[in-house]
Amino acid sequence: MDSIDKPIRVCVHRGMSIYNLSELENDCSRSTAPLCVIGAGIAGLLFARRVAKKGQRVIVVESGYASYDPAIHALNEIEDPAERYSRALTGRYRGLGGTSSRWGGRMIPIGKHETEARPYLQQQRWPIAVDPLESYHDEIEKIFKVGDGPFRGNVISDEITSKYFPVEDKSLLNRWAKVPSFKNCNVFTLLKDELKELENIEIWLGATVCEFKLDRAAGRLSGIVARNFSGKQLEVSADRFVIAAGTIETTRLLLLMNAASDDNAFRSCRVLGRYFQDHLKSEVATINRRNPSLTNRIFGYRFLNATRRDLHLELTETAQRGDAVASAFAYVAMDLAESPLGYIKKLAHGIQKRQVDPNDLWQASKNMGLVARSAYWRYLRKQLFVPASIDLHLMVCAEQLPQWSNHIRLADKRDRFGVPKAQLEWAPTQTDERTFRSAISHIAGYWERSGMDRVCPLEWSPASSDPALPIIDNAEACAHPSGSTRMGTDPAESVVGPDLRCHAVPNVSVVSASVFPTAGSANPTFTIMKLALWLADSHLQGAPRREHAFVPSEITGSVVSSHEVPAPVARDQFGAA
Repeated sequence: MDSIDKPIRVCVHRGMSIYNLSELENDCSRSTAPLCVIGAGIAGLLFARRVAKKGQRVIVVESGYASYDPAIHALNEIEDPAERYSRALTGRYRGLGGTSSRWGGRMIPIGKHETEARPYLQQQRWPIAVDPLESYHDEIEKIFKVGDGPFRGNVISDEITSKYFPVEDKSLLNRWAKVPSFKNCNVFTLLKDELKELENIEIWLGATVCEFKLDRAAGRLSGIVARNFSGKQLEVSADRFVIAAGTIETTRLLLLMNAASDDNAFRSCRVLGRYFQDHLKSEVATINRRNPSLTNRIFGYRFLNATRRDLHLELTETAQRGDAVASAFAYVAMDLAESPLGYIKKLAHGIQKRQVDPNDLWQASKNMGLVARSAYWRYLRKQLFVPASIDLHLMVCAEQLPQWSNHIRLADKRDRFGVPKAQLEWAPTQTDERTFRSAISHIAGYWERSGMDRVCPLEWSPASSDPALPIIDNAEACAHPSGSTRMGTDPAESVVGPDLRCHAVPNVSVVSASVFPTAGSANPTFTIMKLALWLADSHLQGAPRREHAFVPSEITGSVVSSHEVPAPVARDQFGAA
């Protein structure tokens, strides 16, 4: 860091330094490190912590602050001409911890078969094997303080679970997601004590990346410029950059980098921004609670080894192959908004966000009977108590398959920094409709086979009951965006390689669900965390480095690595000779 800039630390420890760009004495600060991470969310902090523990200096640049800021949050606004995507502002958050500050915390791995070739869907296998990622499983669970144990099989052995959720069903597989407690959801809160001991981490808050500095001769990114609303700026130079800013923002940043190169950096890549996908969810039925206590026993959240376990009822591989459809899973949602139980939940969420509403505390205190009964169910029955007045909704989430027309590009409209916003062209398709219909059919059969149709029958929604009413018309995104910087081995058909480095700008890596070729039927965060740790270890182990960008062959026009060009030519790697 340039000594003349004298930044003010807002968090002073004997190790980690956290700076607030708005508190700079001068208008500009400069900092240099071997590594720069863009984004201090789950992926960015896990990566930075890993490499810093091994003695490498890393700078983390974060747009948000330690707590929610509405002006910063407004930077998540996108252009959505069709007004179809509803989760740009409700599923993404900037700041220390990123979206984990509001995250529900559902942790479950992607199914292995969902990363393999699925010829019945014309989907190729992922270019990386997922088995090696399993080595990070236990470490992540320890960070979030959830219990160990499997996600499937005889996970929960009580009589009710064994009776109504058979392990070997032909159509539906019951898995049990792990959910951290509210206080253990925010990754920065969990890692803060450990991070503050690391002298080689430097975190900048209120620093939104607005500009990219390119070494055009080498075809590499040499620096970034981040700004705040007052015009102060931070310039960071680094050997390597890791973008960990969530799917939509990560894609926008790569598009901005391409624009900075006069659209030459990714000129050989056809797919940057393409194949955007999200899980689609729809309420397909209400569960009849004719026996409130029994339905509570069947569907109430379980607690195993002090960890909440949520039902994740997904289409088996056999069912998917038989119907030639994508993955889907069902879960039970509870309508807590108008219940006193809702105040208890809001109070817990407030503790997670460090923003406790005194009214929630007061309302909870007025319902001590409910609190006592909840405690009985929680500690003796190891389940959440769900009052009879609360409706149980059966939700289905469908995997949205990659679709060329669903894409992100730079909009004509600009944000408060004068930088183009992301514009999203996105809509569900008939392929998604078929996945929903398959899931509904198999759920109906499952209800009969398990006997649940006799004790808690499903009251299907009109669209679920009538094929003439498209389910996708009212389905909404789950805030699990992915796919728009997909990984692959062909630089023309993928943005990053199996090593998560950009084919076109190889000193830039991406760790985000945006690299997922397909979404599968699991919440993406668990897999993102594994990729972040794997990328850090690959860097530390000295994975082979691709020093230069891919350039068009002078002879054939095909894409080749720069070290294969027969003779050195004085040229701009991001442009013409």
